[in-house]
Amino acid sequence: MTVCNEGDDTYFDKVLKSALHHDRREKKREMVYILGELRDPRALDALKTIMTENDSYLVSEAVKAVGKISGLKAMELLLIMMHHSSFMVRGEVALALGEISHPKREELLNQLLNDISPYVANCADIILNDCNVIQKVMMRKKGGSANTKQCDQSR
Repeated sequence: MTVCNEGDDTYFDKVLKSALHHDRREKKREMVYILGELRDPRALDALKTIMTENDSYLVSEAVKAVGKISGLKAMELLLIMMHHSSFMVRGEVALALGEISHPKREELLNQLLNDISPYVANCADIILNDCNVIQKVMMRKKGGSANTKQCDQSR
């Protein structure tokens, strides 16, 4: 999101404040979702803070938002969350990796394929297979080989 005027900044600030401090968990999750939709990298520090909370649903929503925002700092946060105690959060990490173009993405997804949770492994498998399908289609269109190691397309 490119900030165009003061109104945009005010809206962003209100959403950010609600995501961090609202009394109702449902409202916090809704605001975290909106932060992801805004795709504003300024939200990453707040999302990092939210990721330390005990509510796995809220943390999962923060992971989704980080994936939508993307970038190097987002990737760093996802790396940390790969080891979260909740299988639900780790599954969202796998899905969020599908949103980010990074040289180590395939390696990280392969690590998640070996997760103790079948849910997490399935999420990683979905993203890896999605990338493989996209690669094959793109290579056929170009008339080349489909043996590319990295998928740079997002979901």
